[in-house]
Amino acid sequence: MIPELSYLTLRVASLLLSLSSFSPCSLTTTLALQSNSNGNVNMALVLQGGPDGTKEGTENALALQGAKDACIWNLPTDMGYQYKTCTLHTLTPGSETLGAYSGLIPTKANENDFMMALGYFPSKAIQTASNANANKLFAIADFEFTPPVGNIVSVMYSEDQIGYLAGLLAGEVAKTRGGMVAVIGGVDQPSVRRQVNGFGSGVRIACTTCKAYGLYAGSFDADSKLSATVREILHDHKVSVVFNAASIFGTMTLKNLTTQDGIYGIGSGSDEWITNWAYGSVPGSEHILTSVQTDYTVMIRSVMQSVLRANLTGGSTVFYGVNPDAALSAIKLAPVHEAGGVFTKDIQKKMENHIVDMAKGNLVTGVDHKSGDSRNSGSSSTSVELLSLTSDSSKGSSGDNESNASRDSASSRKDHSSSSTPKFGRVDCYYRLLTRWMIALVMVQIVMTVMG
Repeated sequence: MIPELSYLTLRVASLLLSLSSFSPCSLTTTLALQSNSNGNVNMALVLQGGPDGTKEGTENALALQGAKDACIWNLPTDMGYQYKTCTLHTLTPGSETLGAYSGLIPTKANENDFMMALGYFPSKAIQTASNANANKLFAIADFEFTPPVGNIVSVMYSEDQIGYLAGLLAGEVAKTRGGMVAVIGGVDQPSVRRQVNGFGSGVRIACTTCKAYGLYAGSFDADSKLSATVREILHDHKVSVVFNAASIFGTMTLKNLTTQDGIYGIGSGSDEWITNWAYGSVPGSEHILTSVQTDYTVMIRSVMQSVLRANLTGGSTVFYGVNPDAALSAIKLAPVHEAGGVFTKDIQKKMENHIVDMAKGNLVTGVDHKSGDSRNSGSSSTSVELLSLTSDSSKGSSGDNESNASRDSASSRKDHSSSSTPKFGRVDCYYRLLTRWMIALVMVQIVMTVMG
């Protein structure tokens, strides 16, 4: 009896352990592509929809160049690549909407080993495709799945560094121009707060006597009435330099500020002097100091090279930020075009030194990634003095509507995070785990009672 009891008890205990080790609450099982030194890897880049296509300077153009740099047919043998050849496929939806991506990505996923898309709008389609193709690897740029999905890599710009770099420049320029600077944010959400609070932190480092203001427009879309309100507020506060962290709305407001008030602007996302001031042909272009570019060429090239080395793992978030070598920096300042008399050689040299210090970790933003709040502002969660909008329109869009508008800035999209567990929540998850433990314990009790 004793040996038999011990055997059964051990079997049930083993069952108990196996049940407890499996849990819908446990960490995501991650996936990396298997290497194949003699084989081909198929990669797909899903470009953004909308009217701009792959015009020079757009995110699409930069991303496509990065993909072409990485995925070439005859791969070099001295770069640690685990494949012999690479085939690149590019996909473009008919419009920049959730529906357009949903009709494209899931149908093409099984034809590729790796698929990467850009921004918020393809996120739901990427998750649908990943669920249906568990052995495929996916990535999404400028969007973060929270909690992570096992076969999706979230690739993010360090958005606090975007704002921080703009703040450093604004502070340097404003030292001799009244000392008042501002950042225009779109919707008050973590992805935008990271830029706004990064901006304020940068200003403090560059100019201890400067005043940094910030405001949230409540929208990323063009709104002439709201833009006029924001322009009036910033004019009244005698601001001399403004950073755009509000995409289309920010660009519209910068155009008003540069032409009507002679205020200097810092663009974001693309080189706005090229994309939105049309190579200097749009009024006010002489007041565009530069733009903080998020270089998709660097990001996409690096991600795809990691895939080729078979060392990119799903279920993770990868961040790209500044690098002293502009060719390797995912966040950088665009060239100075017409504003060289203000963004002088001396200030350019100072900015180069700031970037080196940022890359070395000597200068840090002090911004919390999850919330976007400032950690270096004492009892306050913001590093800027927030200005309120008097216009009712400031309560506008929460960013939840789809849009076909062209967006050159990463800040134009919805908050860059999303729940990746739509079937059940955390409470239900832990309830299921508890239920399994109880069942196993009851089984042990029954066996012990019967054998006793």
